[in-house]
Amino acid sequence: MKIDINENIAKLIQSNEDLKNDLINIGFIGLDNPLMIKNMANKMSIKRGAKLLGIDSINTKLENLGYEIIDLSLDSEVIERQNLIKSYIKRLSDGEDIEIVRKEFKENFDEVSSSEIMDAEEALLNDGMDKNEVRKLCDVHSVLFHGMTENENTTKTYNNKVLSYFSNENNLIKNALLEEKSSTSDEILKENKELQKRLGSHYRKKGDLIYPLLKSKYNKPGPSEVMWSVDYEILRNFKKAFKNNDKDLLEDTIARAEEMTYKEENILFPLLEEKLSDEDYKNIYNDLAEYDPDINIQVSDNFNESLKKSDDDTDNYIYFSKGRLRVDQLEAMLDTMNIEITFVDEKDINSYYNNHNGYKVFKRPKSSLGREVYSCHPPQAERKVRKIIGDLKSGARDKVVVIRNIAGSDYTVTYYGVWDKNGNYKGILETVQNMDFYKDYLKKWNKL
Repeated sequence: MKIDINENIAKLIQSNEDLKNDLINIGFIGLDNPLMIKNMANKMSIKRGAKLLGIDSINTKLENLGYEIIDLSLDSEVIERQNLIKSYIKRLSDGEDIEIVRKEFKENFDEVSSSEIMDAEEALLNDGMDKNEVRKLCDVHSVLFHGMTENENTTKTYNNKVLSYFSNENNLIKNALLEEKSSTSDEILKENKELQKRLGSHYRKKGDLIYPLLKSKYNKPGPSEVMWSVDYEILRNFKKAFKNNDKDLLEDTIARAEEMTYKEENILFPLLEEKLSDEDYKNIYNDLAEYDPDINIQVSDNFNESLKKSDDDTDNYIYFSKGRLRVDQLEAMLDTMNIEITFVDEKDINSYYNNHNGYKVFKRPKSSLGREVYSCHPPQAERKVRKIIGDLKSGARDKVVVIRNIAGSDYTVTYYGVWDKNGNYKGILETVQNMDFYKDYLKKWNKL
């Protein structure tokens, strides 16, 4: 039997019980669970699954069981298409006229998929092209694909709540940008705070919930490496344009924001539809309730439910050097403090967030737990984050304190290196605290 290891696992095993059992025996645990097939195998290839599960020599193992392995990702036609796309983007990087490149592109392609575009970007990054160059080209090479992507000529509607939510927001942004364009003829620019707020909210959700997921779980770093930085630049340039009354910069930034709505519709959303599992969508939708008060859902937390035992059950206690606490007591205590708490373990993995009832400056989506902390920061901040964690890990600093003004309030963000009594590094504790109460105290007593 021939098997393409890039083919969807669920599709391969649908009518082949022997293959399903063989995959389970060589390490594909969970394929005997219908939910696992629905949530994961339906979105994953054998090749990708083997990599995630740490199964070495997957081709050899399957061949030893009598299967003939093919890998269409190595197909000469697929490779040729990717190399052509890369060459067109590279030519744009070298300054060639976009209309000349676009004309040749149309001669060789009837259409192009979102995955092919992302794969080409990632291949350029892997080939050593500077990230800033790829980001700079992001808008330019997006124009290259106009009219050529698979979904572009159809009006796409989504039954999926998450994709429908982001698509609706994207449409609202398109309308807001059109309105802003029509009002830029005035000599004095009037700052559009509503537009900036809408863009900032939308981009923040993408940065918190989507880009890190694609990078860490599905090995698709393109959106994180490229689109995330472009989002940041768009927001920054809107503020700069209004502040300096720079009409040219405003018009350029509107064009970039419009181009981002195109990339979301025709590249990002199709990629999500192709890759994400039902469980991913559920987690994202639950997390959206933290960002949007209009989303009112009751989140069932099976993990917490599994910890709930009777108050008399001593196994539910955690014993410390000075006392003991039940798990429910500990969680309630940490959530009572009007401080945002994050713990990143010794392997730089997001391990814990508290969930106090007050206003949260930084959203902490559950879907980011279990991921590297670096994946939760935009590319331009990653170097600084690595520096802080590196200093705390090495003991060069025991804590790092940053004071930031956010929406008119001062916040203290403190990072602590956590060590046990034997000098073993355990991770990073981050706390975020609103300092308005202290400023009010100083004013009251004429100390400020």
